Amino acid sequence: MDKKAVNEVKKCFNKQNCRIDRMRACYVNEQKERISTFHDMFLQLEEEERNKYCDLFRKSLAGKFGRNLFNVSFPIAEEMEGGHQAFLYELLQSSLKDDTLVEQFFDKIIGSYIYPGKYLIILANGVYDIPMKTKDGMALDDSEDVYHFILATICPVTLLRDGLCYDVKQETFLNRTDDWGVQAPETAFLFPSFNMRNTDLHETLYYARHPEERHEEIAADILGTELMRTEKAQKNVFREVIETTLSGDCTFEAVRNISDSVNELIAENKDNPAPVELSKKDVARLLEQNGAGDEAMKTFDRVYDEAVGEDDSPLIAENIQDTKHMVVKSLTMKLNVKSESTDLVETRVIDGREYLLIPIADDLEVNGIRIRQNLGALKAVKEAAAHVEEDSGANQTTDASSEAAAEPPKEALAKAGSDLPIL
Repeated sequence: MDKKAVNEVKKCFNKQNCRIDRMRACYVNEQKERISTFHDMFLQLEEEERNKYCDLFRKSLAGKFGRNLFNVSFPIAEEMEGGHQAFLYELLQSSLKDDTLVEQFFDKIIGSYIYPGKYLIILANGVYDIPMKTKDGMALDDSEDVYHFILATICPVTLLRDGLCYDVKQETFLNRTDDWGVQAPETAFLFPSFNMRNTDLHETLYYARHPEERHEEIAADILGTELMRTEKAQKNVFREVIETTLSGDCTFEAVRNISDSVNELIAENKDNPAPVELSKKDVARLLEQNGAGDEAMKTFDRVYDEAVGEDDSPLIAENIQDTKHMVVKSLTMKLNVKSESTDLVETRVIDGREYLLIPIADDLEVNGIRIRQNLGALKAVKEAAAHVEEDSGANQTTDASSEAAAEPPKEALAKAGSDLPIL
Protein backbone atom coordinates (compact mmCIF):
# COMPACT_ATOMS: atom_id res chain seq x y z
CA MET A 1 0.00 0.00 0.00
CA ASP A 2 1.00 3.62 -0.38
CA LYS A 3 -0.15 6.91 1.16
CA LYS A 4 -2.96 7.28 -1.34
CA ALA A 5 -4.34 3.80 -0.59
CA VAL A 6 -4.08 4.35 3.17
CA ASN A 7 -5.98 7.62 2.94
CA GLU A 8 -8.76 5.96 0.96
CA VAL A 9 -9.13 3.17 3.54
CA LYS A 10 -9.11 5.70 6.40
CA LYS A 11 -12.22 7.24 4.84
CA CYS A 12 -13.98 4.02 5.82
CA PHE A 13 -13.71 5.28 9.41
CA ASN A 14 -15.35 8.66 8.88
CA LYS A 15 -17.77 9.43 11.66
CA GLN A 16 -20.60 10.24 9.26
CA ASN A 17 -20.11 7.27 6.93
CA CYS A 18 -18.27 4.53 8.79
CA ARG A 19 -18.02 1.21 6.92
CA ILE A 20 -17.49 -0.93 10.03
CA ASP A 21 -20.49 -3.17 10.65
CA ARG A 22 -19.32 -5.57 13.38
CA MET A 23 -16.81 -5.39 16.21
CA ARG A 24 -15.42 -7.90 18.71
CA ALA A 25 -13.20 -6.93 21.64
CA CYS A 26 -11.28 -8.48 24.51
CA TYR A 27 -10.03 -6.68 27.64
CA VAL A 28 -6.87 -8.26 29.11
CA ASN A 29 -5.11 -7.63 32.45
CA GLU A 30 -1.43 -7.66 33.44
CA GLN A 31 -1.48 -11.43 34.07
CA LYS A 32 -2.72 -12.12 30.51
CA GLU A 33 -6.16 -12.98 31.87
CA ARG A 34 -9.35 -11.91 30.17
CA ILE A 35 -11.28 -9.34 32.13
CA SER A 36 -14.15 -9.31 29.66
CA THR A 37 -15.09 -9.81 26.02
CA PHE A 38 -17.89 -8.17 24.12
CA HIS A 39 -19.58 -8.39 20.74
CA ASP A 40 -21.28 -5.36 19.26
CA MET A 41 -23.10 -4.50 16.10
CA PHE A 42 -21.06 -1.39 15.51
CA LEU A 43 -23.78 0.75 13.98
CA GLN A 44 -26.02 0.15 17.00
CA LEU A 45 -23.57 1.85 19.37
CA GLU A 46 -24.26 5.32 20.66
CA GLU A 47 -22.91 8.00 18.32
CA GLU A 48 -20.36 9.24 20.85
CA GLU A 49 -18.99 5.71 21.34
CA ARG A 50 -18.84 5.08 17.57
CA ASN A 51 -16.89 8.30 17.11
CA LYS A 52 -14.35 7.26 19.75
CA TYR A 53 -13.80 3.92 18.04
CA CYS A 54 -13.49 5.60 14.64
CA ASP A 55 -10.72 7.78 16.07
CA LEU A 56 -8.87 4.67 17.24
CA PHE A 57 -9.27 3.00 13.84
CA ARG A 58 -7.88 6.02 12.00
CA LYS A 59 -4.92 6.19 14.35
CA SER A 60 -4.25 2.53 13.54
CA LEU A 61 -3.26 3.60 10.01
CA ALA A 62 -1.33 6.77 10.86
CA GLY A 63 2.33 7.65 10.41
CA LYS A 64 5.09 7.23 7.85
CA PHE A 65 5.97 4.18 5.83
CA GLY A 66 9.11 2.55 7.12
CA ARG A 67 8.68 4.22 10.51
CA ASN A 68 5.13 3.39 11.63
CA LEU A 69 3.57 1.60 8.63
CA PHE A 70 4.98 -1.54 7.03
CA ASN A 71 3.80 -3.49 4.01
CA VAL A 72 4.15 -7.17 4.89
CA SER A 73 4.02 -9.94 2.29
CA PHE A 74 3.01 -13.43 3.38
CA PRO A 75 5.38 -16.29 2.58
CA ILE A 76 3.76 -18.84 0.29
CA ALA A 77 3.80 -21.44 3.06
CA GLU A 78 1.60 -19.21 5.24
CA GLU A 79 -1.13 -19.22 2.59
CA MET A 80 -1.40 -22.99 2.70
CA GLU A 81 -3.79 -24.85 5.00
CA GLY A 82 -2.74 -24.30 8.60
CA GLY A 83 -0.74 -21.17 7.78
CA HIS A 84 -1.11 -17.80 9.44
CA GLN A 85 -2.55 -16.10 6.36
CA ALA A 86 -4.97 -19.00 5.86
CA PHE A 87 -6.29 -18.52 9.41
CA LEU A 88 -6.77 -14.77 8.88
CA TYR A 89 -8.56 -15.45 5.60
CA GLU A 90 -10.93 -17.86 7.35
CA LEU A 91 -11.55 -15.22 10.03
CA LEU A 92 -12.24 -12.66 7.29
CA GLN A 93 -14.68 -14.94 5.51
CA SER A 94 -16.64 -15.43 8.72
CA SER A 95 -17.17 -11.65 9.04
CA LEU A 96 -16.35 -12.16 12.75
CA LYS A 97 -19.55 -14.18 13.24
CA ASP A 98 -17.71 -17.41 14.14
CA ASP A 99 -17.17 -17.31 17.90
CA THR A 100 -14.63 -20.15 17.84
CA LEU A 101 -12.40 -18.38 15.30
CA VAL A 102 -12.62 -15.08 17.17
CA GLU A 103 -11.73 -16.77 20.48
CA GLN A 104 -8.76 -18.47 18.80
CA PHE A 105 -7.61 -15.11 17.49
CA PHE A 106 -7.81 -13.51 20.94
CA ASP A 107 -5.90 -16.45 22.44
CA LYS A 108 -3.15 -16.05 19.84
CA ILE A 109 -2.78 -12.34 20.61
CA ILE A 110 -2.80 -12.86 24.39
CA GLY A 111 -0.24 -15.65 24.15
CA SER A 112 2.10 -13.60 21.97
CA TYR A 113 1.74 -9.94 22.93
CA ILE A 114 4.39 -8.64 25.33
CA TYR A 115 3.02 -5.76 27.37
CA PRO A 116 3.28 -5.07 31.13
CA GLY A 117 -0.15 -3.48 31.64
CA LYS A 118 -3.79 -3.86 30.72
CA TYR A 119 -4.81 -3.64 27.08
CA LEU A 120 -7.82 -3.90 24.80
CA ILE A 121 -7.89 -6.00 21.62
CA ILE A 122 -10.37 -4.66 19.07
CA LEU A 123 -11.28 -6.67 15.99
CA ALA A 124 -13.39 -4.80 13.43
CA ASN A 125 -15.06 -6.06 10.26
CA GLY A 126 -15.62 -3.63 7.39
CA VAL A 127 -17.04 -3.61 3.87
CA TYR A 128 -16.20 -0.90 1.35
CA ASP A 129 -17.87 -0.58 -2.05
CA ILE A 130 -14.97 0.67 -4.15
CA PRO A 131 -16.23 3.57 -6.27
CA MET A 132 -15.14 3.74 -9.87
CA LYS A 133 -12.94 6.70 -10.81
CA THR A 134 -12.45 8.60 -14.01
CA LYS A 135 -9.01 9.07 -15.55
CA ASP A 136 -8.67 12.43 -13.80
CA GLY A 137 -9.42 10.87 -10.39
CA MET A 138 -13.07 11.89 -10.04
CA ALA A 139 -15.12 9.35 -8.05
CA LEU A 140 -18.32 7.97 -9.57
CA ASP A 141 -21.34 6.60 -7.76
CA ASP A 142 -21.03 3.21 -9.44
CA SER A 143 -18.83 0.47 -7.99
CA GLU A 144 -17.70 -2.83 -9.44
CA ASP A 145 -15.68 -4.31 -6.58
CA VAL A 146 -16.02 -4.68 -2.82
CA TYR A 147 -13.15 -4.47 -0.36
CA HIS A 148 -13.87 -6.69 2.64
CA PHE A 149 -11.36 -6.27 5.47
CA ILE A 150 -10.65 -6.80 9.15
CA LEU A 151 -8.69 -4.38 11.31
CA ALA A 152 -7.02 -5.69 14.46
CA THR A 153 -6.02 -3.00 16.97
CA ILE A 154 -4.29 -3.33 20.35
CA CYS A 155 -4.67 -0.36 22.71
CA PRO A 156 -3.19 0.15 26.18
CA VAL A 157 -5.68 0.71 28.99
CA THR A 158 -4.27 2.98 31.68
CA LEU A 159 -5.47 4.45 34.94
CA LEU A 160 -6.56 8.00 34.42
CA ARG A 161 -4.89 10.62 36.56
CA ASP A 162 -6.21 10.84 40.11
CA GLY A 163 -8.05 14.02 40.97
CA LEU A 164 -11.33 15.72 41.65
CA CYS A 165 -13.88 15.36 38.87
CA TYR A 166 -17.31 16.88 38.53
CA ASP A 167 -20.17 14.40 38.87
CA VAL A 168 -23.20 15.64 36.93
CA LYS A 169 -25.74 13.51 38.80
CA GLN A 170 -24.57 14.52 42.26
CA GLU A 171 -23.71 18.07 41.16
CA THR A 172 -20.43 18.06 43.02
CA PHE A 173 -16.74 17.23 42.64
CA LEU A 174 -15.73 13.70 43.62
CA ASN A 175 -12.35 12.02 43.92
CA ARG A 176 -11.62 9.78 40.95
CA THR A 177 -9.18 6.93 41.58
CA ASP A 178 -10.37 3.93 39.58
CA ASP A 179 -11.26 5.13 36.08
CA TRP A 180 -9.44 3.31 33.29
CA GLY A 181 -9.13 4.81 29.82
CA VAL A 182 -8.32 3.35 26.39
CA GLN A 183 -5.24 5.00 24.87
CA ALA A 184 -4.04 5.36 21.28
CA PRO A 185 -3.18 2.07 19.53
CA GLU A 186 0.25 0.58 20.12
CA THR A 187 0.00 -2.04 17.38
CA ALA A 188 -2.45 -2.86 14.61
CA PHE A 189 -2.74 -4.58 11.26
CA LEU A 190 -5.12 -4.37 8.32
CA PHE A 191 -5.93 -7.56 6.40
CA PRO A 192 -6.00 -7.86 3.48
CA SER A 193 -4.09 -4.97 1.95
CA PHE A 194 -5.70 -2.47 -0.38
CA ASN A 195 -3.42 -2.30 -3.42
CA MET A 196 -4.21 -0.79 -6.82
CA ARG A 197 -7.63 0.09 -5.38
CA ASN A 198 -8.51 -3.54 -4.84
CA THR A 199 -8.12 -6.46 -2.45
CA ASP A 200 -4.66 -8.01 -2.08
CA LEU A 201 -4.84 -11.19 0.01
CA HIS A 202 -1.09 -11.73 -0.23
CA GLU A 203 -0.20 -8.70 1.89
CA THR A 204 -1.16 -6.97 5.11
CA LEU A 205 -0.42 -3.48 6.43
CA TYR A 206 1.22 -3.44 9.86
CA TYR A 207 1.20 -0.45 12.24
CA ALA A 208 3.55 0.31 15.13
CA ARG A 209 3.15 3.48 17.15
CA HIS A 210 6.75 3.47 18.39
CA PRO A 211 9.45 2.78 15.76
CA GLU A 212 11.75 1.11 18.29
CA GLU A 213 8.99 -0.90 20.00
CA ARG A 214 7.19 -2.50 17.10
CA HIS A 215 6.02 -5.64 18.93
CA GLU A 216 7.56 -7.84 16.30
CA GLU A 217 6.22 -10.85 18.18
CA ILE A 218 2.83 -10.05 16.63
CA ALA A 219 4.31 -10.03 13.13
CA ALA A 220 6.00 -13.37 13.80
CA ASP A 221 3.27 -15.21 15.73
CA ILE A 222 0.11 -13.79 14.15
CA LEU A 223 1.25 -12.99 10.60
CA GLY A 224 4.01 -15.58 10.28
CA THR A 225 6.52 -13.13 8.84
CA GLU A 226 9.12 -10.49 9.75
CA LEU A 227 9.09 -6.72 9.49
CA MET A 228 11.61 -4.76 7.49
CA ARG A 229 14.45 -3.12 9.44
CA THR A 230 13.63 -0.18 11.67
CA GLU A 231 14.17 3.44 10.71
CA LYS A 232 17.20 3.62 13.03
CA ALA A 233 18.64 0.46 11.50
CA GLN A 234 18.20 1.92 8.00
CA LYS A 235 20.15 5.02 9.04
CA ASN A 236 22.90 2.85 10.49
CA VAL A 237 23.18 0.77 7.30
CA PHE A 238 23.38 3.89 5.14
CA ARG A 239 25.95 5.52 7.44
CA GLU A 240 28.13 2.41 7.52
CA VAL A 241 28.06 1.98 3.75
CA ILE A 242 28.97 5.63 3.09
CA GLU A 243 31.69 5.87 5.75
CA THR A 244 33.35 2.56 4.88
CA THR A 245 33.19 2.92 1.11
CA LEU A 246 34.46 6.50 0.98
CA SER A 247 36.93 5.94 3.84
CA GLY A 248 39.53 8.73 3.62
CA ASP A 249 37.43 10.53 1.02
CA CYS A 250 34.45 10.84 3.37
CA THR A 251 34.74 14.62 3.48
CA PHE A 252 32.20 17.25 4.45
CA GLU A 253 31.62 18.14 0.80
CA ALA A 254 31.12 14.49 -0.22
CA VAL A 255 28.58 13.80 2.53
CA ARG A 256 26.77 17.09 1.91
CA ASN A 257 26.50 16.30 -1.81
CA ILE A 258 25.14 12.82 -1.10
CA SER A 259 22.54 14.29 1.28
CA ASP A 260 21.55 16.89 -1.32
CA SER A 261 21.18 14.13 -3.93
CA VAL A 262 18.88 12.13 -1.64
CA ASN A 263 16.75 15.22 -1.00
CA GLU A 264 16.54 15.85 -4.75
CA LEU A 265 15.25 12.30 -5.28
CA ILE A 266 12.57 12.85 -2.64
CA ALA A 267 11.57 16.20 -4.17
CA GLU A 268 11.33 14.70 -7.67
CA ASN A 269 8.91 12.07 -6.36
CA LYS A 270 6.85 14.25 -4.03
CA ASP A 271 3.69 13.60 -6.07
CA ASN A 272 4.23 9.84 -5.97
CA PRO A 273 2.25 8.32 -3.06
CA ALA A 274 4.75 5.46 -2.74
CA PRO A 275 7.86 6.08 -0.59
CA VAL A 276 11.17 6.61 -2.43
CA GLU A 277 13.22 3.44 -2.09
CA LEU A 278 16.98 3.11 -2.53
CA SER A 279 18.20 -0.25 -3.80
CA LYS A 280 21.80 -1.40 -3.79
CA LYS A 281 22.25 0.02 -7.29
CA ASP A 282 20.79 3.37 -6.22
CA VAL A 283 23.22 3.67 -3.30
CA ALA A 284 26.12 2.78 -5.59
CA ARG A 285 25.03 5.48 -8.03
CA LEU A 286 24.89 8.05 -5.23
CA LEU A 287 28.47 7.22 -4.27
CA GLU A 288 29.78 7.29 -7.83
CA GLN A 289 28.19 10.68 -8.47
CA ASN A 290 29.52 12.21 -5.27
CA GLY A 291 33.20 11.49 -4.85
CA ALA A 292 33.70 7.72 -4.76
CA GLY A 293 36.60 6.71 -6.99
CA ASP A 294 37.22 3.41 -8.75
CA GLU A 295 39.19 1.99 -5.82
CA ALA A 296 36.41 2.81 -3.37
CA MET A 297 33.72 1.28 -5.58
CA LYS A 298 35.69 -1.97 -5.77
CA THR A 299 34.86 -2.51 -2.11
CA PHE A 300 31.24 -1.36 -2.33
CA ASP A 301 29.62 -4.76 -2.99
CA ARG A 302 31.31 -6.33 0.03
CA VAL A 303 30.65 -3.35 2.29
CA TYR A 304 26.97 -3.14 1.31
CA ASP A 305 26.31 -6.88 1.64
CA GLU A 306 27.93 -6.98 5.09
CA ALA A 307 25.94 -3.94 6.24
CA VAL A 308 22.50 -5.23 5.16
CA GLY A 309 23.04 -8.85 6.15
CA GLU A 310 20.16 -11.18 5.27
CA ASP A 311 17.62 -8.35 5.02
CA ASP A 312 18.05 -7.10 1.45
CA SER A 313 14.97 -4.84 1.55
CA PRO A 314 15.58 -1.39 0.05
CA LEU A 315 16.26 1.66 2.20
CA ILE A 316 13.54 4.31 2.37
CA ALA A 317 15.00 7.69 1.44
CA GLU A 318 12.99 9.70 3.97
CA ASN A 319 14.16 7.42 6.79
CA ILE A 320 17.93 7.58 6.29
CA GLN A 321 18.39 11.29 6.95
CA ASP A 322 16.68 14.44 8.14
CA THR A 323 15.11 15.79 4.96
CA LYS A 324 14.49 19.27 6.39
CA HIS A 325 17.91 19.96 7.87
CA MET A 326 21.55 19.10 7.43
CA VAL A 327 22.83 18.33 10.91
CA VAL A 328 26.50 18.92 11.69
CA LYS A 329 27.56 17.96 15.20
CA SER A 330 30.46 16.97 17.39
CA LEU A 331 30.91 16.47 21.13
CA THR A 332 31.03 20.23 21.65
CA MET A 333 28.61 21.73 19.14
CA LYS A 334 25.58 21.11 16.93
CA LEU A 335 24.62 23.02 13.79
CA ASN A 336 21.26 22.68 12.01
CA VAL A 337 21.15 24.05 8.47
CA LYS A 338 18.01 24.09 6.34
CA SER A 339 18.36 21.65 3.45
CA GLU A 340 17.90 24.40 0.87
CA SER A 341 20.77 26.40 2.41
CA THR A 342 23.50 23.78 2.78
CA ASP A 343 25.68 25.57 0.23
CA LEU A 344 26.20 28.35 2.80
CA VAL A 345 28.49 26.07 4.79
CA GLU A 346 31.97 25.35 3.47
CA THR A 347 35.31 24.07 4.69
CA ARG A 348 38.65 25.80 4.46
CA VAL A 349 42.17 24.95 5.61
CA ILE A 350 43.77 27.78 7.58
CA ASP A 351 47.29 27.40 8.97
CA GLY A 352 47.15 23.66 8.42
CA ARG A 353 43.82 23.15 10.21
CA GLU A 354 40.43 22.54 8.56
CA TYR A 355 37.54 24.79 9.60
CA LEU A 356 33.82 24.95 8.92
CA LEU A 357 32.83 28.42 7.76
CA ILE A 358 29.43 30.06 7.64
CA PRO A 359 28.78 33.65 6.57
CA ILE A 360 27.54 36.03 9.24
CA ALA A 361 24.27 37.70 8.24
CA ASP A 362 21.96 40.21 9.90
CA ASP A 363 19.60 37.44 11.07
CA LEU A 364 22.24 35.52 13.05
CA GLU A 365 21.55 35.11 16.77
CA VAL A 366 23.62 33.86 19.70
CA ASN A 367 21.57 32.81 22.73
CA GLY A 368 18.65 34.78 21.29
CA ILE A 369 20.70 37.96 20.80
CA ARG A 370 21.14 39.27 17.28
CA ILE A 371 24.75 39.89 16.36
CA ARG A 372 26.24 42.16 13.73
CA GLN A 373 29.03 41.61 11.27
CA ASN A 374 32.41 42.81 12.51
CA LEU A 375 32.86 45.32 9.71
CA GLY A 376 36.08 46.61 11.22
CA ALA A 377 37.73 43.23 10.95
CA LEU A 378 36.51 42.77 7.37
CA LYS A 379 37.84 46.22 6.45
CA ALA A 380 41.24 45.40 7.97
CA VAL A 381 41.50 42.23 5.90
CA LYS A 382 40.58 44.06 2.70
CA GLU A 383 43.15 46.78 3.43
CA ALA A 384 45.79 44.15 4.13
CA ALA A 385 45.02 42.41 0.85
CA ALA A 386 45.17 45.71 -1.04
CA HIS A 387 48.51 46.51 0.59
CA VAL A 388 49.87 43.14 -0.53
CA GLU A 389 48.76 43.80 -4.11
CA GLU A 390 50.61 47.14 -4.07
CA ASP A 391 53.75 45.51 -2.71
CA SER A 392 53.60 42.72 -5.27
CA GLY A 393 53.36 45.24 -8.07
CA ALA A 394 56.54 46.95 -6.88
CA ASN A 395 58.50 43.72 -6.45
CA GLN A 396 58.11 41.74 -9.65
CA THR A 397 61.86 41.32 -10.21
CA THR A 398 62.36 38.01 -8.38
CA ASP A 399 60.41 34.79 -7.98
CA ALA A 400 60.87 35.01 -4.23
CA SER A 401 59.11 38.34 -4.01
CA SER A 402 56.23 37.02 -6.15
CA GLU A 403 55.74 34.04 -3.88
CA ALA A 404 55.83 36.26 -0.80
CA ALA A 405 53.10 38.43 -2.29
CA ALA A 406 50.69 35.50 -2.72
CA GLU A 407 49.35 35.89 0.82
CA PRO A 408 48.56 38.89 3.07
CA PRO A 409 51.09 39.61 5.84
CA LYS A 410 50.57 37.16 8.70
CA GLU A 411 50.56 40.00 11.22
CA ALA A 412 47.62 41.72 9.50
CA LEU A 413 45.63 38.50 9.11
CA ALA A 414 46.44 37.41 12.64
CA LYS A 415 45.10 40.69 14.00
CA ALA A 416 41.84 40.44 12.07
CA GLY A 417 41.56 36.67 11.65
CA SER A 418 40.11 36.05 15.10
CA ASP A 419 37.08 38.09 14.08
CA LEU A 420 36.42 36.26 10.81
CA PRO A 421 33.12 34.39 10.45
CA ILE A 422 34.64 31.01 11.30
CA LEU A 423 32.80 28.29 13.20
